[in-house]
Amino acid sequence: MSVSSVQSAIREFLASSKAEVLCIRGNWGTGKTHNWKTIAKAQRSLNGGVALNSYAYVSLFGVNSITELKSQILQNTVTRAQIGDVPSMETAGNIISTAESATRKGFIGLLSGILGNRSEAVVSALGLLISKQIVCIDDLERKGEKLSSSDVLGYISHLKEERGCKVVILLNDEALKGTDKAQFSAYLEKVVDRNLLFAPAAEESAAIAIPQSDDIAKIVRERCVQLGIDNIRVISKIHAAVQQIMPLLSAFSNETRESIAAAMVIMGWVHHQPSSAPSIEFLKGFSSRMWGRNEEKLTKEEEARDALLSNFGFSHLDELDLELYRGIANGYFTQEAIDAHASEFHRKVLKDQATERHRQAWHAYHYSFKNGMEVVEGIADSFIREAEFLSAENMNGVVSLLRELAMFHKIAPVIDAFIATHKDDPEAMDPDRMYLHNEVADAEVVERLNAAREQQRPKQPIEDILSDKTDLYDQQVVTELLTFPAEDYERILREHEGEKLGAILRGLHAYSRIGNPSEDMKEITRRYHAAMRKVAADSDLNRHRVVRRGIKLEEPEAAEIATPAQST
Repeated sequence: MSVSSVQSAIREFLASSKAEVLCIRGNWGTGKTHNWKTIAKAQRSLNGGVALNSYAYVSLFGVNSITELKSQILQNTVTRAQIGDVPSMETAGNIISTAESATRKGFIGLLSGILGNRSEAVVSALGLLISKQIVCIDDLERKGEKLSSSDVLGYISHLKEERGCKVVILLNDEALKGTDKAQFSAYLEKVVDRNLLFAPAAEESAAIAIPQSDDIAKIVRERCVQLGIDNIRVISKIHAAVQQIMPLLSAFSNETRESIAAAMVIMGWVHHQPSSAPSIEFLKGFSSRMWGRNEEKLTKEEEARDALLSNFGFSHLDELDLELYRGIANGYFTQEAIDAHASEFHRKVLKDQATERHRQAWHAYHYSFKNGMEVVEGIADSFIREAEFLSAENMNGVVSLLRELAMFHKIAPVIDAFIATHKDDPEAMDPDRMYLHNEVADAEVVERLNAAREQQRPKQPIEDILSDKTDLYDQQVVTELLTFPAEDYERILREHEGEKLGAILRGLHAYSRIGNPSEDMKEITRRYHAAMRKVAADSDLNRHRVVRRGIKLEEPEAAEIATPAQST
């Protein structure tokens, strides 16, 4: 039921003197209590707005008996003119100035202090004072364990039928469990005259929670609606966190500030409403699922969440998002943490803007039959301009289009632009990480990316290559070992000792044991033996060590290298 419909029902209820029971149910944080109190206070000053002269608001939170409930009603009863007032010395004085209120509050308080549980009989007797008034009973689902739903509804029926009262029940019926839920469902129809579901649309909740009209408020409001957040308290907390961080972002552009505000909406939702929002772990896997690298089977609810995140514009969980989440969870943000992610903040905005510009270039191709090949030129030029912020998937799509339309002269510049702007990002250059849906990876794209990755691969020190548990007979490893000069072979023998030296010697000696070594392997063995002979010249002891490893102190003929040496 819409907010306006419920509000109309509340006004009708207050304006009528007829004894009746109104039930307003809905999820926590959707504004049931807020709407009731706001309207009740507004109606009190209208002619005929509130029909009865007395009003009491009570919460059943922790209440364990009907006697406690009666006591709460008696002590919280105010006149019609005081509905919704914040308690103060003035309102207390006005209340106590009436004989009836003085009797209710003073006498009950006095008896409770003197008689304790023996005051129950007196409270029951004073319960007769509860007559022809409005009673709002909130938080039925949070009542004490000793008080049953059937007892509460039975007493509400008594107030209506025997005492001529108008009673409104506010609750989250979904939170009732077991026997309480069964009792509530069984008695509801018999006791309640009008049963309303308060389920405001996300737009209505956001408008209530964020009435401000500034740009940031508008963004937070729109983003909360986009995620379907209808909990007013959650929306208010998210907006408060965004307002809290904004002064720390004064050095950033408006676009960056707005982007961070949008990111905080997701992180705030995750933190404040974990029962409805995706978890941090779920967000961590989003990128892999979107690019097809995670074949985990999802439930329908999880698939819906992925679709929601995708429509929101969420792409992946990064360190910036986690920093925002930590700030929301801790209740504060620091300038140091913000500054540490300054470049990341800025880059995130630039990437979003570049992606949108490139999407617009494709838009002219997809949604027009009037333009010509200049549109394809524009797509290629757009990619070249924005390559720093685009992906290998984007490049493959552009190259495939160019190849299909025989615009071969544009292919190399597109690939060159991508490689030049991603040379320090191995993952971006990995063709195996491209998710192409039903497309085929362009052969030239794959070849160029693999070649570029090989060039960017960090060069390991020779000692690490030899001592790591790698396939030393792999031609790529052999080729890499030959890139090191002979001096490095001697250096590693002199610099290392212990297990590290043992691993190096075993690695080098492995090429001497091959029955049919390649010419490259023979060259590695020659460099190894030459380095060992230099070490042998240092001392008689080293000479003895080298000889025992089967290495001849006189440089052998080249043909001898092919004969496996004996290990000792």
